[in-house]
Amino acid sequence: MAHDSYLFLPPLKNIILLLVLSCYSIISLLAQQVINVESRKYDQRDSSFHGDLEFSLNLIKNQNQLIVFGNKFFLQKNVDVNTYLFLNEFNFVQANQTNLDYNTYQHFRYKRNINEWLNGEAFVQTQFNQQMGIKFRGLLAGGPRIRLFYADSMKLFIAPMWMYEYEETTIKEEKNVKNRLNLYTSFSYFKEKNFSLDLVIYYQPDFINLRDFRLLSEVRADMHLTSKINYRVSFSQNFNTNPPPFIPSNSINMRNALIYRF
Repeated sequence: MAHDSYLFLPPLKNIILLLVLSCYSIISLLAQQVINVESRKYDQRDSSFHGDLEFSLNLIKNQNQLIVFGNKFFLQKNVDVNTYLFLNEFNFVQANQTNLDYNTYQHFRYKRNINEWLNGEAFVQTQFNQQMGIKFRGLLAGGPRIRLFYADSMKLFIAPMWMYEYEETTIKEEKNVKNRLNLYTSFSYFKEKNFSLDLVIYYQPDFINLRDFRLLSEVRADMHLTSKINYRVSFSQNFNTNPPPFIPSNSINMRNALIYRF
């Protein structure tokens, strides 16, 4: 009987691998150049600090050892007509002391109110993502943010921005330097007191080669459990016409999280 038990090891490994990939899909965002700051607080003008803090940790140890860790931090400060925003995220997955994934980003954004329908925006971002083949990606962008519609329960914005991109991949020694259009549109619905819905879509073509583009989208729903705690479900998709070698062109991700807001 002891020898027969070894017959179950191959399918058991497959099941464990599936669980690891499932955990990974829950805690990580594959398209981190899409930073969805289109929440209600981004347009509020009070001078207090606003922020979110997310944290997840999963430890599984039996015949195998799994470690799944993730955190996300968001902080915003309004000063007169200026808004300063910082985001940081880190995700890590390890199985039997083998790193399956490691990704992180840092994002700083500045916005200035010009009038009730027009803002100026600029951001800088750094990123590393093992699963996406990104050894390092640096972004620098700026442009207008135009309000198309804003009612008591819905808002719609569009922003055509110039974006400078420097990228090194983990697959081979190469450096990509590109100037892209960073065109995004965002829609938010927040009529219900305990529920809000956000949708953002990004189109990022290379100015020189329009066939080289990324199309990214994210939709998320927030359920407000208390005045400080939210439960969030989100779905994101990243389509890249020119990914690093051996990296799929299309990536899909689902996420569940408890969020503490302050």
